[in-house]
Amino acid sequence: MNLSAQAAADLYEVLRGRGIRCWVMGGWGVDALLGAQTREHHDLDVLVLGEDLPLLDEVFRDHGFGVQRVWEAENRWVEVDGSTRPTAFVAGTAEGVELDVHVIEVEAGVVVPLCNVPWPFDAGSLEGRGVIDGRPVACVSAQTQVAMHRGYELPEAHERDVALLRQLTDR
Repeated sequence: MNLSAQAAADLYEVLRGRGIRCWVMGGWGVDALLGAQTREHHDLDVLVLGEDLPLLDEVFRDHGFGVQRVWEAENRWVEVDGSTRPTAFVAGTAEGVELDVHVIEVEAGVVVPLCNVPWPFDAGSLEGRGVIDGRPVACVSAQTQVAMHRGYELPEAHERDVALLRQLTDR
């Protein structure tokens, strides 16, 4: 199923409305930074603070989400509020709405992934600002998005994403 711009923006607003600090990345993150949808997306990719995982559980319960896949190669289990939780996973609804979550923490202004990912984060990694469906969203920066697309063979759609992001970073 494809996730429309309206559905992506609605999901982001549900998360933020519950006090969950998150940053859009991946395909919708690219499009948000560009301010326009360039291709279809099947999910919303976000970075979420580890301490907000209990709030995310409430959203999942209230909106019919269940964990559908744990990214085993990237996942590290963490304990938050007495519960063991994954740090790299996809949650979805029966209707096909998917949220791809990677968990981070911020220590003294430095982004620290709680999952096993090779992504380099810098001081400006969480300072991206974008728009989905005419609504503002916090994003991973264009420079960090480009860095997240290194180290593996990119599908054609991701190659286009990186080219578009490089246009933003070259300005």
